[in-house]
Amino acid sequence: MENTTEFAGFDGENIFEPLLAYKNIYKDLFSKNATEYFDNLVEKSQIDIETNRETNRKIKKAEGERNDIVKKINKQSFLRGFLIFLSVAGLIAAIVGIVMLVQGVQSLLAPILMIVFGFALPILFLVLIFVIINKKIKELRGLKAKIDKIIEDLMKEAWAQMAPLNELFTYGMAVSLFRKTVPIINLDKMFDSKRLDYLVSKFGLAESHDVNRSSLYVQSGDIIGNPFFIAKDLVHNLGTKTYHGELVIHYTTTTYVNGRLVTNHHTQTLRASLTKPCPYYREEPYLVYGNEAAPDLIFSRQDSDAERLNDKQIEKKVNKEVKRLNKMSEKSVKKGGDYTVMGNSEFEVLFGAQNRNNEVQFRLLFTPLAQKQLLQLMKDKEVAYGDDFDFVKHKMINIIYPEHLHGAVLDATPSMFHGYDYDVVRKFFLEYHNEYFKKIFFTFAPVLAIPLYQQHKPHEYIYKDLYDSYVSFYEHERVVNAMNESEFAHKLCGTRNILKTSLVKSGNFCDTIRVTAYGYQTINRTDYIPVMGGDGRMHMVPVNWVEYIAVSQDTDVGVNVVGEEKEETYADKFKKAIESLRSGQIADEKDLFRVGLFLAYIVKKSR
Repeated sequence: MENTTEFAGFDGENIFEPLLAYKNIYKDLFSKNATEYFDNLVEKSQIDIETNRETNRKIKKAEGERNDIVKKINKQSFLRGFLIFLSVAGLIAAIVGIVMLVQGVQSLLAPILMIVFGFALPILFLVLIFVIINKKIKELRGLKAKIDKIIEDLMKEAWAQMAPLNELFTYGMAVSLFRKTVPIINLDKMFDSKRLDYLVSKFGLAESHDVNRSSLYVQSGDIIGNPFFIAKDLVHNLGTKTYHGELVIHYTTTTYVNGRLVTNHHTQTLRASLTKPCPYYREEPYLVYGNEAAPDLIFSRQDSDAERLNDKQIEKKVNKEVKRLNKMSEKSVKKGGDYTVMGNSEFEVLFGAQNRNNEVQFRLLFTPLAQKQLLQLMKDKEVAYGDDFDFVKHKMINIIYPEHLHGAVLDATPSMFHGYDYDVVRKFFLEYHNEYFKKIFFTFAPVLAIPLYQQHKPHEYIYKDLYDSYVSFYEHERVVNAMNESEFAHKLCGTRNILKTSLVKSGNFCDTIRVTAYGYQTINRTDYIPVMGGDGRMHMVPVNWVEYIAVSQDTDVGVNVVGEEKEETYADKFKKAIESLRSGQIADEKDLFRVGLFLAYIVKKSR
């Protein structure tokens, strides 16, 4: 009899078929966990659901009545506007009639009628407007104001009814639910210096403080001891932009036509362009995963969009590409290389990675089972996202770039889930968390599909006794990017800013960091480009462009790490931290920024 657990893609310890595991186990399990979590919050809050529903029914009914009144107001306003238009038209007709009489037209009937109706109708319309329509509009607006007040009072009542539940939403709910659903993927509470040191020292991650990128989001963790972090960076690059301008000129020419001198008038639009430096910004989500398996292997691959192709199209693509790859393999062998086409030509073509540097380790990593699972993942059209990921491996560091994380809100704040309507709040809470789980799970799917990665546990690593800071610079950047960017930007800056951090000091659960904001001052310029016109003369065509001048500013920020005493709730921890800060570093609670498990505040600015 077939083992139902194995059919589900999960053997109780390892996820060996991520697509099936999600479909048959984790999707429903996570939904169940999220539902139970929400229901527990509701029970703890002791809100009266039916009373809130009744209040919202009253709100919807009142809103419907208000919408009907607004339609009536709009209708009466339109009628008033139309009558004013007719009144103005009548007065114009009357004036025309008077002019016609003064000029002594032959028929007096038409101008007399124009004068009579031209004056009579506006008077009638104005009476209708002031006596009936304006009065009706005033009554309707008064009625609308009363209903607005009723809705306002009901909204306050509904918010008050939901307040006990809204207060229970916290940071990290999605992380906690993910960890409970898939224990094999351990998500950290924060990306600390210890985890970063492990990735750098043990697995060879380049700890580069690239001034062209800043972390907007980061979530670290490990899979059976193998470390990872998911990040979303704001990336800057200085490119170019082409600006265009034009100038309309007029000139004349003379020609002889049938013996006569004729002057011709010409109009010509002269166009010019110029290219200048211009900064560009984009957000880039990715997963960094460390694993000692295949430690010398280097390759990169780009998504094939296999999910957009049917079986026939895939077969055609594979047959065409595999011929080219066989020729490439022959050339490689002749030159002393070891690239050979894998027996599974479909995987070879769709996965790619022909730039691999170690054929033995590549085949060790991508076993027939791994190939099968990755093909399932890449060709899927129903369960997940198909082949939407790029994959770069540099020795022990693996980087996945999933398209489905673009635009995803991964760092949810408690206020996102606040609401006055229980049913709306519940629906959004479950939809958001189910979607979060799907997006994160399938970010890991390409590495989960490789069995050797889950079978390979890292060797022991000796951690340092003391680290310079509590958390990594990725976490520092995430915190300051979640604050108000205007707090850090240079006063002349007119673009987005790349925020980079450096450690000033660390102690008493607080990292003091220096935030350097890199941006550009923008100045509008005009260049004049010489262009030859049809008149044989050179004309200066204006081209407007923007000059970007690099500016930067330093700001010191304190990032407090909330303690980990288990007997206290996070609310208690934050209250203690705020009271402690108010007694020393800050004057008012409004100067504090809460970002996840951190409290941040500005220490000083450098001008």
